[in-house]
Amino acid sequence: MTGRTRKPDRPGTSPAGTVPESTVPAAQPQLPTATRRRRVGLLGGTFDPIHYGHLRLAESLAAIFNFDELLFIPTYSPPHKDFDRVTSAYHRYAMTVLATLQMDIARVSMVEIFAPERPYTADTVATLRRTYGDETHLFFMMGADSFASLPRWERYQTLLDSCHLIVMTRPKYEVGDLATLAGQYGAGRVIDLRGGRASQRAVTSNLGETGMHVFLTDLFALDVSATDIRQAVSEGRSIARFVPPLVERYIHVYGLYSNGYHA
Repeated sequence: MTGRTRKPDRPGTSPAGTVPESTVPAAQPQLPTATRRRRVGLLGGTFDPIHYGHLRLAESLAAIFNFDELLFIPTYSPPHKDFDRVTSAYHRYAMTVLATLQMDIARVSMVEIFAPERPYTADTVATLRRTYGDETHLFFMMGADSFASLPRWERYQTLLDSCHLIVMTRPKYEVGDLATLAGQYGAGRVIDLRGGRASQRAVTSNLGETGMHVFLTDLFALDVSATDIRQAVSEGRSIARFVPPLVERYIHVYGLYSNGYHA
């Protein structure tokens, strides 16, 4: 998503990552409808192009948090990148749609593409909150580096009051002392799910009565780089192991990334 920190020095928005496919946890059983509110995960990014790293992350988080819907949100113009070096938002949207066709709970949003003024993340989440209503749990996903800079984000407290945060870290990555985080974000608000600890709490706890939470996870990125994918295309090398077949086909049909060209 765009607009995460105060202009102009906003941090990157690409997620820190995901777990390898072999460690994706099995989907947890849902609670009875009467005691469980709808859950929607929000995954923003440039997606230039979307790749298996993004998809494995999404599948992992959907299984752990038992999402009813997973919303991919391509940015219009990432604040940390040169606009002229980013592929058209409409191509990135189309590739994201193609990549997620086989994911039953996946949807792709144009909320930021239709807002080219580059709204802050708090604005985007506020728009989605109005769309989904107060009875829906929204889970905004971010990397550990972005979480570390959260106090510098514009209206970050408003964001914290609007949705749960899922922070993705690599194993042994220090996100900060838990006592300090609890004091900063509120006692009982920070839930540490790293190392498989209390993994069921995210699924079984009654989140509706206890405010918004910050979930610390140790999910991390597959070693897939969008930059490397674009470079491979420009050099005529195969990208089949990095992106779904439909995305690979789309890139070739529209000549994306050929000779470094961004359409």
